[in-house]
Amino acid sequence: CIIAYEPIWAIGTGKTATSEQAGEVCTNIRATIRALYGARVARSVTIQYGGSMNPKNAEELLAQPDIDGGLIGGAALKPEQFVDIINAANQE
Repeated sequence: CIIAYEPIWAIGTGKTATSEQAGEVCTNIRATIRALYGARVARSVTIQYGGSMNPKNAEELLAQPDIDGGLIGGAALKPEQFVDIINAANQE
């Protein structure tokens, strides 16, 4: 199961949540899944953040423990930007 979270105010605006805001919501999503279905299921769910992730904010967003990936929009159409996001996702 993959869940994508994007704040409604970020859709199509180019605005993004702070990494702390996005991380908090994704943590709450995972906690809700854990409460409903148990820890094993909660760990198996992939939670992606989709609010204007770009090369400048990807590393900070993806460093949040409950953000497992990004739902990339316009940046995916620009190869050099997309590669930078991929590289940010591959950081430890």
